[in-house]
Amino acid sequence: METAPHTVNGRDARASVGRACEIATKYGHVGAAEHALAVMNAEFRLGTVVVVGEIKRGKSSVVNALVGRRDLLPVDVLMCTSAPIRVKTVQDPTFPVEVSVVRGDRRDPIDPAELPKWVTHQAVQELDRAPADSDDALQLPSAAEITVGARDLGSITIIDTPGVGGLDSHAIHAALTEARHAGVLLMVCDASTPITAPELEILRTAREQVGSVIVAVTKTDKNTRRWRSIVSDNRRLISQHLGLEIPVIGVSSLRALDAAELVDDARREAIEQRCGIAALRAQIRQDLAASSGIGVRTALDSMTVVMRSVQKDVDEDIQLHSSTSDAVAKLEGERAQLEKFREETADWEQVFQRDISLARNSISGDLDRALEQLRITWTERINSDGMRVLRSKPQVFTSQIETELRSIVDSAVQAILREVEKDCRALVRDEELTRQVMSTVLASLLPAEIVTREVDKKTKDLADPTVLTMGMVGAGALAGVTFGIAPLAAGLWIGINLGYKAMRNGKQHLINWLREMQSNARSTSMRMLDQIITSARTEIMLAHRSKLRQQQKHIQGKIEEARRIAQESETERKSRLARLQKNFDIIEATITELESHKRALQAPGRAL
Repeated sequence: METAPHTVNGRDARASVGRACEIATKYGHVGAAEHALAVMNAEFRLGTVVVVGEIKRGKSSVVNALVGRRDLLPVDVLMCTSAPIRVKTVQDPTFPVEVSVVRGDRRDPIDPAELPKWVTHQAVQELDRAPADSDDALQLPSAAEITVGARDLGSITIIDTPGVGGLDSHAIHAALTEARHAGVLLMVCDASTPITAPELEILRTAREQVGSVIVAVTKTDKNTRRWRSIVSDNRRLISQHLGLEIPVIGVSSLRALDAAELVDDARREAIEQRCGIAALRAQIRQDLAASSGIGVRTALDSMTVVMRSVQKDVDEDIQLHSSTSDAVAKLEGERAQLEKFREETADWEQVFQRDISLARNSISGDLDRALEQLRITWTERINSDGMRVLRSKPQVFTSQIETELRSIVDSAVQAILREVEKDCRALVRDEELTRQVMSTVLASLLPAEIVTREVDKKTKDLADPTVLTMGMVGAGALAGVTFGIAPLAAGLWIGINLGYKAMRNGKQHLINWLREMQSNARSTSMRMLDQIITSARTEIMLAHRSKLRQQQKHIQGKIEEARRIAQESETERKSRLARLQKNFDIIEATITELESHKRALQAPGRAL
């Protein structure tokens, strides 16, 4: 259950950020205040729910029940999902269903009714009857994407993984990769039998890698007498064998879909409570709560930094009015240190190029090893499974390779960004400027049409780089950045559809295709790393020079102000000092307020 919003002095986190922004604006930090407000109010899609389970356990039905759409995903008894389907929800239940199939870097819109033609095993079997040299294989998508309005879920992404006739290790690895960052893994069992040993093993692995794990026991309407005992047994088995307390929720997708079509809100809500879908939605919302508050947390971090900067300026003014001569001596010392720092960093570009080259070589080595291991692993699987098995589920095969390649590229990009951020912070010594630099560096990887959108538009379905770097870079949260970059990389190097044709032309063709994918992934990754380094070198130096000019101007202004203060009467000085002290106390209280909200938001399930 979600807790009540945390308040300090009668203000929740959003109100405290607003108060801090008002103070920051009065002290000239207009841009930082506007950005914090934009970030706080932007819409994010950081919640990912990856659905896994044995074949015919009702995974697609559960997804349909979660969003309240009976015919969204194909669930006919003869059909089985053959490719990942990513369902993106929006908070407006009246939003029309939009469907696209993914072919490499393309997103081709289709009529929702045509979805079964592209993401079921029947579609694959139809294709398999075409001549071996046919180009029809190039039309088969590696995934499908659906945008749909849904109530009680917010803006999240649900990924329905293919049914593969068992909990295939590669399928599970791909699913865990999808869910690893700010996500939930939803394992679907059914009410006919207790949880199996393979399912328990998947839960063990998932709990170590994913933010959260939930078990849904489906088809309770078909086992009305025993489903509660099955749910109880599952909880006991999970606790006994894994030592974990994982939520296990019984669900009737059929009853949930019946409820979704009711016009009477009271009846619908009552049935949703009884059939378990309301409890499942609530559990998902709770488990994703940590990621859903990213905008507020980022705004809190940003304004805390700004308030400390304002507080430092006010403290300097207090010192000027309290002891002018001592304050001037201190300012002169700071000016001398600033000049010394400027001289020491004259050769920074050469040092940066040396250090970043060493980091690039290390990251390149890690990239090569990861790509080579992927090639070896999948070559062994091609040799062991045989072409007949692979051709029976080509979309499963290619989507898993795509997911693993994307993860490897993401890791390389994250690693170089961490190095760049570290160098930037060391030279610029300013959190706000560091954020701006990293924002520009990340934006250089995104298409122009994305970069030029307003903040709230570009954070609707894609991470705004200026948001994701503020207070996050170097804090272990860079993983979230590259889910916006990965589709861009896909457009450069994933010739995924060519894998279908290679698969149909024989084992050697498929192995050659795998080598080509490895090579293309490496060259694209290195181009992205070099682009980041080139952009960062320029942006960091510009920021550094700008910071030096600002500091020199600031110190000179303070010295001139000290001379003016020396000419004031004692009464004027005391009056101004009292106002400054009052402002200092207000700022200090505001910082305490922001810090309190930040601590409170670290608690799981805490409401904003």
